[in-house]
Amino acid sequence: METDTFLELNQILAHYDLGQLIDLEKNERGYINTSFAIDTMAAGKRQRYFLRRYKREIREQELVFEHSVIDHLLEKDFNLVARVMKIRDGRSYVRQEDAQGLLFYAIFEYLQGEDKYTWISPVCEQSELKSAAALLAGFHNAVFAWVPRGRRSEPRIIDLLPGLYKTVEGWQTLSKGSVLDAYLLENQSRILGAVERTAGFLNRPENRQVVQLVIHCDYHPGNLKFKDGEAIGVFDFDWSKLDARCFDLGLALFYFFSSWEPRTDGQLRLDELAAFVEAYQGALRGVPGVGSLTPVEQSCLPWMVAAGGLYVLNWTLQDYLHKEVDVKEYLVYLRHCANQVYWLEDAHNREHLVAALRSAN
Repeated sequence: METDTFLELNQILAHYDLGQLIDLEKNERGYINTSFAIDTMAAGKRQRYFLRRYKREIREQELVFEHSVIDHLLEKDFNLVARVMKIRDGRSYVRQEDAQGLLFYAIFEYLQGEDKYTWISPVCEQSELKSAAALLAGFHNAVFAWVPRGRRSEPRIIDLLPGLYKTVEGWQTLSKGSVLDAYLLENQSRILGAVERTAGFLNRPENRQVVQLVIHCDYHPGNLKFKDGEAIGVFDFDWSKLDARCFDLGLALFYFFSSWEPRTDGQLRLDELAAFVEAYQGALRGVPGVGSLTPVEQSCLPWMVAAGGLYVLNWTLQDYLHKEVDVKEYLVYLRHCANQVYWLEDAHNREHLVAALRSAN
């Protein structure tokens, strides 16, 4: 097994006291970083870990941020995350340099449980939804009023939306002449209108007073581990940042409840969505800490669901414009995000969403 990858990971493992590398398996689910399940042998015992090679664009302070979030959660007895293993000098990552620049690696405990879903077309069981909502609530409570180390460079959603507007407005300078560009040309004005209206609502002075804390920012069923109908672990904190608590919830609602079926693509499954929010609220009601959603957060939540769709739309566009991607695959993502935003732009649908959220409080 003396492949280039095996030699590379063995070199990283040499910074740890975790034993000898005996096996590895590449994780094919990620879009951003490159990850592996690795097996080591130490003192006759086989142990499995999760090794991540971060994207080249990552900044060191972003790693410090991510790892400090995990360390803090464990200190707060939120034991549903994978511990970051420390190298011999006490740091939580390995810094390497090659001909193309810096590379960062980290090794995590291997979370037990089943990878049942991806972010595409997840339809969870009712018990899984309720426990996933309670898990998100517990995470928010654990990080409330806490200041992390490091810094994530991505702006808050309220500051990211103007950047998305500029990207959609000027995308043709980076056009690849594909079917995705044709879709953008047809939908440009409609997407711009949705961005403008969403940003306009969230920018109202009264709506800028929502709870701010560390958010997961990628909370979907594909980043959860399940067992016996329960969510028992959460991972992939590399998108975590400081932002509005209700944006994290709105983005989760987009991920969990947007239909991917051709005839209903982008529509929200409102009954399941309401049950999720009810479970989230119930997990925080009467518990010291961040508390359940405030009235202002509740009024913002429908717009935060739309902002969630626009956030993923922004990721889709940035990847398409700046990387080599499967155009047909990314057209599916772009259309899905746009369809969800369009569905919410309809006043009748928005009223139904507001009513579903009201029933959950």
